[in-house]
Amino acid sequence: MTESGGVRSVILGTAGHIDHGKTTLVKALTGVDTDRLEEERRRGISIELGFARLEVGDVRFGIVDVPGHERFVKNMLAGAGGIDLVVLVIAADEGVMPQTREHLDIIDFLGVERGVIALTKRDAVDEESLEIAQLDAEEAVRGTVLDGAAVIPVSGVTGEGVGELKAELARLAADVHARPVDGPYRLPVDRVFVMEGFGTVVTGTGFSGGVAVGDRLEILPSGRSVRVRRVQVHGHDVERAYAGQRTAVALHGVSKDEVERGRQVVTPDSLQPSSMVDVRLRVSARWVRPLRNRERVRVHLASSEDLARVILLDRDELAPGEDCLAQLRMETPLVPALGDRFVLRSYSPMVAMAGGTIVDPHPVKHHRHRPEELEALARREGGGPVAILLETVTGAGLAGVKPKDLADATSLTMDEVRATVEEEKQTGNLRTTAGGRVVSEDVWRVSRRALLEEAARWRDRHPLRWGPTREELRRTVGGGASVPVFGELLEEAASGGDLAFRGDRVRLGGGEVVFEGAAAEERDRLEALYRRAAENAPDRREVLAGARDSDLAAEILATLLDQERLVKLTEEIYYHRETWDRALATVREICAAEGSVAVGGLRDRLGISRKYAVPLLETMDARRITRRDGDVRTLIGEGA
Repeated sequence: MTESGGVRSVILGTAGHIDHGKTTLVKALTGVDTDRLEEERRRGISIELGFARLEVGDVRFGIVDVPGHERFVKNMLAGAGGIDLVVLVIAADEGVMPQTREHLDIIDFLGVERGVIALTKRDAVDEESLEIAQLDAEEAVRGTVLDGAAVIPVSGVTGEGVGELKAELARLAADVHARPVDGPYRLPVDRVFVMEGFGTVVTGTGFSGGVAVGDRLEILPSGRSVRVRRVQVHGHDVERAYAGQRTAVALHGVSKDEVERGRQVVTPDSLQPSSMVDVRLRVSARWVRPLRNRERVRVHLASSEDLARVILLDRDELAPGEDCLAQLRMETPLVPALGDRFVLRSYSPMVAMAGGTIVDPHPVKHHRHRPEELEALARREGGGPVAILLETVTGAGLAGVKPKDLADATSLTMDEVRATVEEEKQTGNLRTTAGGRVVSEDVWRVSRRALLEEAARWRDRHPLRWGPTREELRRTVGGGASVPVFGELLEEAASGGDLAFRGDRVRLGGGEVVFEGAAAEERDRLEALYRRAAENAPDRREVLAGARDSDLAAEILATLLDQERLVKLTEEIYYHRETWDRALATVREICAAEGSVAVGGLRDRLGISRKYAVPLLETMDARRITRRDGDVRTLIGEGA
């Protein structure tokens, strides 16, 4: 990140075993004692994260000094997630120690690509011991991200090597990739305190975007909305802070008790919490045993620590040094983005054991040992955000995907999502619906073909009926399709002449139903039967029992309902349309004379029992002709 005046911001982290001189080295570099707690000074060890600032040429380093004791690795991890460069500190008088190796694993898992090894306490050893310590350090980092890194002897007491270390840091900083300063802001919180006059203050390293006084932000995973009252970078007030800077943000609208280390402060609607993430997982070659399927672990992502179960998708164990695709199922939601690096620590004892990269921040729940799911996940991993976007849209079928959900799945900004969708539309991969959902063109074409095939099958199965309802077709063909998206598919097919509509019903090619021979005779018989029965219509079961061909009769009854020659009161009671119209006219007459109609009044007027009067009025209620008010109905519409 380049600031005004051409100054570049780089986050520098320390790592190494307890009492190897990390804090002393930082003080030699900056003049700042990062042990700010009374307990730290009394015990002579770092417990919490410490912060300092160093300027070398045109580079402004924000230094995160981490504790080295094994009991405080959790605190170390809270600050390590945002570092660009690392100084691995190894005391020349002790050499590589257990926490050296664990911190080195953590650096490796987090993908910190550049660093330097500082051999501290140079003044405490002779040349031969120094040479042995240097060989020990080089051996320890072999095969890691620090393989080949410069090894610089230094002394925090005499100052020897400090200038050389600064020069090496400046050289490495020139190759640090700038974090994205456009798009949404993201600040994982590693410290919270109250500042008099400004309220709750959070600090951290900006992962992306920028933040200014007056901005609205939200705290995740809670979703609490806050406003920015003040912004500081390295203790200096600024109007705007950017990704890659150590930043303090004073927040209005939240108390200290409502935000803690591990939360993230972000631009509203830019990230979403997730209870599952798909990952590429690697076990440390130094770990003592295989990682087991469903093992409970501690997940360190950004500045957070959460518990999860590891689901190994293609095996039962993952041996040290091996990697595979897996799913982390969280016990509490975390706030991931595509490509985030993370570290796993064993549940007990708490030791760094594995780490990796987030492949999909918002996946579905996977089944194990499913080749097709593994292949889809591998495609997502290999193709990056665009591949995830396409896979997500294809997987959604005719339900389509909102652009906001695509931003969550891919960790792209909304502008990037819109641009990608437009590019894929031009290449014929995607389309957007009138409602703004994104749908795969392949899914659309396959669904349209399936729609026409189902309409043809339906017509063959029910030759005497005009067609299925839109909802029947949607359930059969569209599966999880949203009603608006499926409606657009129907309209497109109709515009090409493939389908025709009659009310809510859909027919392949249009046209009319033709009754011939026995079908025409049975239709006439059934109509006459219901016409004669009038208000005392027979039960459907009785009608079918008295037919020569009950299947044909059932089909014709359904057709007469489609054509509204019959009106359904219940599943078993139908009225002929003429009978319905007379009953409706009677209800209107009663209401005109008395203001309302009751079941008893309609029953007496029509000479029917409650068996017919109750469903007759309930059907009028359903059609919004009448409205029930206690024991009476009043007219509300002119519908039929």
